[in-house]
Amino acid sequence: MDIYSTRAQLAAIDLMEPEYSFLYDMFVSDMGAVEDEKAIYDYRKGKLQMAPVVHEMTGGVLMGRTGYETREIGFCTVAPERIITDPDITGRAFGEKILGAMTPEQREKKMLAQDLADMRKAIQRRREHMARQVLLTGKLSMFVYTNEGRGLKPTVLADYGFTQNFTPDTTWDNAGAKIEADMQEMTDMVFEGLGAPEKIVMAPDVANAMLENSKYMKQFDMLSAKLGEINARYKGEGVRFLGYNADGVEMYSFSGKFLDDDGQMKPCMPSGTLIIGGSGLIKMPHGPVTQVEEPGPNARHKTYIKKEVPLRYGSVESNAVKNRLTSRPTAVPFNVDAWIVGHVL
Repeated sequence: MDIYSTRAQLAAIDLMEPEYSFLYDMFVSDMGAVEDEKAIYDYRKGKLQMAPVVHEMTGGVLMGRTGYETREIGFCTVAPERIITDPDITGRAFGEKILGAMTPEQREKKMLAQDLADMRKAIQRRREHMARQVLLTGKLSMFVYTNEGRGLKPTVLADYGFTQNFTPDTTWDNAGAKIEADMQEMTDMVFEGLGAPEKIVMAPDVANAMLENSKYMKQFDMLSAKLGEINARYKGEGVRFLGYNADGVEMYSFSGKFLDDDGQMKPCMPSGTLIIGGSGLIKMPHGPVTQVEEPGPNARHKTYIKKEVPLRYGSVESNAVKNRLTSRPTAVPFNVDAWIVGHVL
């Protein structure tokens, strides 16, 4: 089998371990690849409704179901690529022995494997960024790139009508803050939105304000809180397990950062914010990938129902080979009222 073919590279990708990313693994349900060109989803906002009381001589009263709408959204095409030129494979590779024990062909194979791994990581970071946007703002927007470069303004791809924001009367960095009462109010808002308050993810400054608040710490049951306990289920740079609050909800501090499209390093959790919610808040399906795999008179389009699809193509004029990895994800909330974003500082 040609190791550079799409089929062979797909087999190699299927054997790779999934890329870990904290917010994605905490709150996203990966739906895999679908055949449709657009993601069709049911949109709803949570609503607690009581059953009607009827007279004993009355059979029953119609009870409206929780309202929802069927909507659709297009997939985002994410397609990083790497180029391999003659100097890349004829010279000594990074980490290679000084005397150069590898042939150019061996270097090219090694570069291809490394490039695939790097591009998979970059695509996963984009997925997490999409989920992060929906979690924090209820919107999905991004800069779109063309051959002329990046667009001047981000394109809003979806606005899910998120309104579950919470601001306390007294910010948590004040001695008089009512942190426990605020947490209970936010938890109630999640319940009212038909969500499950299973996890709290905080910006580091929020976690510090909470832990330094003597009034809150006195209310805190130190035995049940298990402050400082290591949770081996979650491993990731910038993740700190804090313990459980009075309602038994897991609490985390997350100081991870990402390189935004504007070239600036930014925190994944903005200063002063926290998220309360449960697993599977965001659904992430992936659309089909269609690409041309052969040049010249044999050129044809081929479609793959896969999350990530590689493509290798060369340029005789530039004497170079390019390797591309394409994915078409989108981010859709299961229930847009099922989580809370607190702005507590």
